[in-house]
Amino acid sequence: MLKYWFIFLLIFLYSCAGKVEEFKPIHHNLSVTINPAEKFIEARDTVTISADQLKSFPHFLLHSNLTVSSETPGITITQEESEIKAKDFGMDKEDFELSSDISQTKYSVHLADQAQGEVTLILKFSGKINHPIKNISEEYARGFSQTPGIICEKGVYLGGSTYWLPWFNDNLITFNLNVVCPETWDVVSQGKQTLHKIKDNQRHVRWESPEPMDEVFLIAAEFTEYKRSVGAVTAMAFLRTPDENMANKYLETTAQYLEMYRQLIGPFPYSKFALIENFWETGYGMPSFTLLGPRIIRFPFILHSSYPHELLHNWWGNSVFVDYSEGNWCEGSTVYMADHLIKEQRGQGAEYRRSSLQGYTDYVNENNDFPLAKFISRSDAATSAVGYSKAMMMWNMMREDIGDDLFIKGIQTFYRDNKFKRASYDNIRQAFESAADQDFKPFFDQWVKRTGAPELRLSDVKVDSEKDGWRLYFKLSQIQADDAYHLNIPIAVYLKDEAKIHKVEMTQKEQTYQLTFPSRPLRIDVDPQFNLFRRLHYNEIPPSLSKILGAKEILILLPSKADTKRIDSYKQLAEKWSKGKSSKIEIRFDNEFKEMPADKMVWLFGWDNLHSSLIEKGIENYDAEISDKSVRFSNTIVKKENNSFVISVRHPKNPNSVLVWLAADIDEAMPGLARKLPHYGKYSYLAFEGAEPSNIAKGQWPAVHSPLTS
Repeated sequence: MLKYWFIFLLIFLYSCAGKVEEFKPIHHNLSVTINPAEKFIEARDTVTISADQLKSFPHFLLHSNLTVSSETPGITITQEESEIKAKDFGMDKEDFELSSDISQTKYSVHLADQAQGEVTLILKFSGKINHPIKNISEEYARGFSQTPGIICEKGVYLGGSTYWLPWFNDNLITFNLNVVCPETWDVVSQGKQTLHKIKDNQRHVRWESPEPMDEVFLIAAEFTEYKRSVGAVTAMAFLRTPDENMANKYLETTAQYLEMYRQLIGPFPYSKFALIENFWETGYGMPSFTLLGPRIIRFPFILHSSYPHELLHNWWGNSVFVDYSEGNWCEGSTVYMADHLIKEQRGQGAEYRRSSLQGYTDYVNENNDFPLAKFISRSDAATSAVGYSKAMMMWNMMREDIGDDLFIKGIQTFYRDNKFKRASYDNIRQAFESAADQDFKPFFDQWVKRTGAPELRLSDVKVDSEKDGWRLYFKLSQIQADDAYHLNIPIAVYLKDEAKIHKVEMTQKEQTYQLTFPSRPLRIDVDPQFNLFRRLHYNEIPPSLSKILGAKEILILLPSKADTKRIDSYKQLAEKWSKGKSSKIEIRFDNEFKEMPADKMVWLFGWDNLHSSLIEKGIENYDAEISDKSVRFSNTIVKKENNSFVISVRHPKNPNSVLVWLAADIDEAMPGLARKLPHYGKYSYLAFEGAEPSNIAKGQWPAVHSPLTS
């Protein structure tokens, strides 16, 4: 995830003034001393401001805990406003829960009357910064914790959200950062490390960033440093616990993906890329480094999932910067060229796209949908499904329409033309138009500015013999309530010995088509590889947890026949889920209902739930079985003893809904299940072992009876 959420404070300014005019970057030459034990920072900032900005920076903002003074003869500063909160800039606190944690003070700058040309302003500031790390979201699989800024004995995290150095305007900046910290500590920032030594029992570190940035990061802790040269780039790792073997794995993986993306997009924009181990769980991508949590970096799958995603952000978002006034384009493009590309290389691209479309289908509705042009960052599953999944599918459709060669040419043109600038969807459109010599305005208007998604249905399929072959007739319908989309739809037609792939253009709500083949068509599939962004029919996707996790109204039925202790454990789990959720969750007992209400998603808790037979019947088509002592998923048998199970099936009264069974053999597993299940939204069934609990089985039921197959 690109670490950019401090930008929320600037969205109001964007909306008032339009796109900010770009000037020569302001340069900060910083000398900083960090005292972690006292949570204290002291800094001297020599700020160089070009003549063309003199009229546009009459003030700056600085963290309210910091006291500041001018050390430049003839230039004074005065306090204009104090305790400025995010809400004072028109921000909605629900969109940015940390806004109550931090405030800035606004200072006016008074220049000497004779000041002309470039101005140098020396500011000295100091104070304590220590904002607690807070959990932002448990409501969906990407739940995370964060802080706008912290200095403590575990480590230091300062960034744009901290306002720890004077913020003059939203133009890009360059900087040199000199830091003095405890001898056993180390410091990381953007750019190139040009000083790293011990002097007078203190660590002295210097980072230089001549490349334009939109914020300055200062990360510090007791690190062990590892590095290796990868061509013109230095790959680095900063670990809190020494581990040469793990460091080498990351350095090798860095080299691999740097080369892959160099060929795909262009040269790496910085002189180094560093893995930094954080002291709380994060997955952040900053210019020239990534900040990952201590558990995350030790998951083996991270090396080829989250890690290349954060590395790729150095091209998208951290060197081609985002013009947030027109929507955040970089998350979807990063997902497509990292997460999706890696799955595609492993032959799992269609499965990944289906899962993404499933997330949009399950979590997004007419009440929470919005266009990509309005996406800034994700805060829940719905915003993730739009800003990440829909945008990812848009890139896939572009690539499908113009082919790999022109697609690569388009992204290389976009990168080359916008490196170290702020860019928007319009800049992307212009790059692809230049590369392909086509007009893509209708395409971008449809997918960037429009809310909603097409829904497709296949009907009136007929085959007739001809003199020299066979003719296939069929009708496609767009059944969404709003206007028709312009679509290029892949059609797979299966003959006796081969499959033929065709693309048909659709511009109306209903259209009929005919295709000719040398032998009799046996089957037709519409978009079988899930290459189009669209809302899926429930029969195209298996029943899964995401359906109930994204539901507006949920009913949880506790097992009335269970012992009191077990009922209390289930009830505590249910109540934990009900707190702070946007869904309406009702908790009742199973003996209060003879039938399942059709208007709600339902959780059935307990092995002895009175309605568990609905689960047993629901899995009959999936080669699965529940017995008194175990559960069988195809060829995998998991014993009941000491284990927990989660199984989703179609709702018998509403096939577009689900019933989900949750049964635990031990009470100690409940807290872990409450915490972990939101991370498994795409799965149909799960099994966990022990009190932790540890996942030991997971999977998706096969899709059956698709309305796009005949």
